[in-house]
Amino acid sequence: MTGYGRGRAEGRVASAEVELRSVNGKGLSLKLRVPADRLALEPVLEGKLRARLTRGSVQGYLRIRLHEHPAAVMDKKVLRRYLKEWRQVEKGLGLEEQDPRMAELLALPGAYEEGTESSSVSRAVAKTAIMALKEAVDSLQDFRANEGQRLRRELQSLLRKLSAVLKKVHRRAPKAVEAAQGRMQQRVQEAMASADVLESLDLTKEMVALADKADVREEIARLEIHFARLEEILLAGGPCGREIEFLVQECHREITTLGNKSGDSTMSAFVVSMKLLAGQLKEQVANVE
Repeated sequence: MTGYGRGRAEGRVASAEVELRSVNGKGLSLKLRVPADRLALEPVLEGKLRARLTRGSVQGYLRIRLHEHPAAVMDKKVLRRYLKEWRQVEKGLGLEEQDPRMAELLALPGAYEEGTESSSVSRAVAKTAIMALKEAVDSLQDFRANEGQRLRRELQSLLRKLSAVLKKVHRRAPKAVEAAQGRMQQRVQEAMASADVLESLDLTKEMVALADKADVREEIARLEIHFARLEEILLAGGPCGREIEFLVQECHREITTLGNKSGDSTMSAFVVSMKLLAGQLKEQVANVE
């Protein structure tokens, strides 16, 4: 979701420039700065952005340059009153009569009003700003698409590594159950021998319970399904960050359960490797739109 885009547009009455910067974010956060005299454009431009973007923290600004500013309107009545007051003050203070400069009069409050922009000019400025925004978003999306291609390759690499370790877990699982049963049987038999007790039905029940507890076939199957779905999503492309985040969370849960159910040292090493890879996968998924 990291990206940068800039757009420029030249219109009949104005030119516009939009710059956008995007960083990672779970949702969509927009902060768009517009000129103080163009605040009415802010919700319009934000709406256009929300229609194109779904995730990321996006900051941007809009610059407008009018080709011709509306002329200011001088208030001659106000200027005459100021001049009259000026003369009276000169006379009252015994000063030599001297005409004020026009700049001095115009600096006084209310001497003139800014020119009023016509509705047609406002509409033309808005149209130019929207054109610049579209170009900026297109540029931003191209940037993010290139980043996404590199990110997809990284995610696929991590998935392949996870799948390779999972295959080792699959091959090791029966041996791990058998080894766990052997260890338990030996401990029980040693305890029974020391107590001078013959083997009972309870031992058989415990062995069955241990085998059931150490059975990780369901976890392996679910992980295989999740890995396959993740690969499908990555190949399909498009906005998919939220679904990937959910699947990675489910993968982490299954890996944790797998580790809890297995007491085999070799299996534990595989689980640690998978947790590390899943953690890397989670960090990278934070960059996916």
